[in-house]
Amino acid sequence: MNDWQRSFLQKLEAAKKQWLHKFEDVAAECLEPAFSEFDQFATPQGFTVSAPACEPGTRLFKFGLTENGYVLITFRMRGLETVEACTEAFVPGPEEVEPVSAEANLCNVDQPWTRQRFEQALDRFIISFSTAGAADAGRVDELVTG
Repeated sequence: MNDWQRSFLQKLEAAKKQWLHKFEDVAAECLEPAFSEFDQFATPQGFTVSAPACEPGTRLFKFGLTENGYVLITFRMRGLETVEACTEAFVPGPEEVEPVSAEANLCNVDQPWTRQRFEQALDRFIISFSTAGAADAGRVDELVTG
């Protein structure tokens, strides 16, 4: 590696650290307050809510309704300035729920955008959970009448 390459890599690393620091600021200002708001709403509705420890540049939030029924909402840095919000819903039954993701420039991540990610994740989860439950009920009817 020549001198220019070493110098460039040092500058690149400094830029990555700067953007990672900005993500951590956004997490403290937007992600964590939104999580707290949804935790306060979901817990009385029977959800088990947690925020497992994550490495810098990532936040993971879990809303569980049953042992096999839960949704994971992950916010992570992609590249230098993009935040990805990924929703993974897990529901009982044979059908898998496809993950959904949304991206935004880190400068555009604010409380309304974050709140919308939580709302869409929980909506998608409960619809998938209800659909799986209805499909299972239909199979029970088939077994009883068959």
